[in-house]
Amino acid sequence: MLSIDGLGASYVDDPALELPALRGLAARGARARRMRVIFPSVTWPCHTSLVTGVSPARHGILGNMVFDRHGGEPLEHFGDRNEVGIGAETLWDRLRARGERTASICWPKTRGVDAIPDNIPEFYEQELFERYASRPLWTELAQAGLPVDRYGPWSAAHALGPMQDWLTLEAARHVLATRPPRLLLLHFLTLDSFQHDYGIGSPEARWALREMDALLGRLLDSLAALGRLETTTLLVFGDHGFAGVETRHHLNQMVRELGLLELDAKGAHTKRQAWVAGNGGAAYVYALDGAPATAVARMRERFGALPGVEVIGPEQYPGLGLPAPAPGSHVPDLILAADDGIFFTGHATAEAAAAAPVYVAAHGHRPELAPLGAAFLMAGPGVRTGAALGEIGLLSVAPTVARLLGIELPAAEAAPLDEALEHAPR
Repeated sequence: MLSIDGLGASYVDDPALELPALRGLAARGARARRMRVIFPSVTWPCHTSLVTGVSPARHGILGNMVFDRHGGEPLEHFGDRNEVGIGAETLWDRLRARGERTASICWPKTRGVDAIPDNIPEFYEQELFERYASRPLWTELAQAGLPVDRYGPWSAAHALGPMQDWLTLEAARHVLATRPPRLLLLHFLTLDSFQHDYGIGSPEARWALREMDALLGRLLDSLAALGRLETTTLLVFGDHGFAGVETRHHLNQMVRELGLLELDAKGAHTKRQAWVAGNGGAAYVYALDGAPATAVARMRERFGALPGVEVIGPEQYPGLGLPAPAPGSHVPDLILAADDGIFFTGHATAEAAAAAPVYVAAHGHRPELAPLGAAFLMAGPGVRTGAALGEIGLLSVAPTVARLLGIELPAAEAAPLDEALEHAPR
């Protein structure tokens, strides 16, 4: 399973892009016209759904950014900076129960997962790589001359993303050559980073996609050299597409205007009765301990006055695949969903907003927004050549992989893509 972060469905059909590896895969396998993602369409919930087959309501990873009511602080899933685990059964759990191995290189939400014996989680700090990467694998890569001491710096800087993705591939090639697993999870990030920084279809983004295609080609060459290409099933997909950004709303500055948030001269909180966690084209609004009874209504009114912004109440959460609010949970009191062109942040001051990267494209929006659709391709044993899948749902990926692996994933919410599989009812 190879995730090319931010690989929108439209890229694969662009005649001006030379993508021999991706198009070769499509030619000998099956391809979806578009993969409909989940809400919010951000990396950490999407990747968790890709290995569980269930929505955030079931697996518990609600966004890249949430607020931890129990701890009283914002909580970042982004960069795997916390110990919160996945609340649903995963593909790697089922494989371990059957005595089979999973390897994962740069896959989100794998920190501390002992069911993956060869595991380098997705981090941005070198200290976390050193602490949580599987020690035997990490030592072997260093002894082979790979610069694992640079994984953190290369991961943290968008401009160095191509080197990070190269290192991810080299780690995967090492695992394939030494102890091939039953399931290998890979995650490349450069295309996502370059779209954020330079825009959808920009020269930089197009270069990044060609580079990702070249890395895929190198992976295919490695499998061929090992004599395993014809016995390996590959799934290549994006976790979301992108929307352009024209308007930015720094929502916690608005919370300050409502008198629900106060900071001292150094930016420390002296009062926090409400907080908003920005997730790109979505945002989570929290009324906190000590907030007045009118706080939610006042924030609903303030945010609802923003053009192109829908305010969503808890009664609508089930339709979004999100759980109902509960005491001490990460579930917000309100959700904001943006139209195309709008981007939410959680910056509380003008200085913080000015110091942050300026994204010209983003995601997180509702799945039905056309540009958010992701690419999906699969080929190899068990896959029916030439299958045209139309639109599929992201939640159907994990049950399909389970079917290919010959395991059950009882928590899955979506049926396998049987029309793409050989020897399956169609």
